[in-house]
Order: sequence, then C-alpha cells, then structure tokens
Amino acid sequence: MIPNIPITGTYKHNLDSKNRIFIPAKHREALGSPLVVFPSIRDRSLKVYSVEEWRAFTEKIETMVAKEREQVLRYYNENSDTLTPDAQGRIVLNQNLVDYAVLTGGAVIVGCGKYAEIWSAEEHEKLKASTNVDDIRAALERLGL
Repeated sequence: MIPNIPITGTYKHNLDSKNRIFIPAKHREALGSPLVVFPSIRDRSLKVYSVEEWRAFTEKIETMVAKEREQVLRYYNENSDTLTPDAQGRIVLNQNLVDYAVLTGGAVIVGCGKYAEIWSAEEHEKLKASTNVDDIRAALERLGL
C-alpha cells in the first residue's frame, strides 16, 4: 500500500454473474492487497478497508469490555471477507455480502478517504437524494472547517 493516498472518486461498475466486481485502479493502489470487505452497520453498503485500516478499526474494538468485544468481533469477522483482486482488478464477493448490499447488477464504488464503499446503484441514488448539504456544512463548521 502506498501511504497517504486518499481514496476518492465515484466509479460505476457491474457485478457479474460470478459476483465479481472491478475495484478501480486508484482505489487498489491506495488500499493495497488483500482487501477486507464487510457490511456497514449504518446502511446497506459494503466497506472496503486495507489490512492496515482493518487492524486499526479492530484495535479500537479490542478496548471494549469482554462481552461487547466478543459480540462485535464475532459479527464483523463472520460477516467480512479478505479478498485479493485478480489480474483484471476484480474481487469475488461472497453471496452474503452481495445479498446484504442488494447488489443485483449495477454497483457504485465510492472513495471515502481511508476506505471505499460498494453500493447498489439504486441504494446509492437514494443516498444522494437524501444528502443534505446544509447538514454537511453545519457539521464542518462545528469543526471549524
């Protein structure tokens, strides 16, 4: 992985009949290989992390009390997959991930700085329609940005 390359941009690709999806070259360059793919708990997208970012994510979970830690780690580890892009830059999503994100053809891969997201085209359109720029502006202003 090349450090400090932000994962940016939006790309549209299709999920093929074998559950393969193309990960954009810029995203692969920044994320490295392999990739960790897991379901978001806030929406119907899939998160795509580098192994380094996945470790940073799970390190925070390790600080939780035992019962919560075990539950959260179990959920994430049983529902995630570690995938290596093939020579064409595609990863093969397991059926559980495909079903979770309701991927039935068209997909959108969105760069989110340190990670990427995979959305069904339909769910991504709903997200865009519900995005309120005034809310984003207010949140940034609270940070002094």
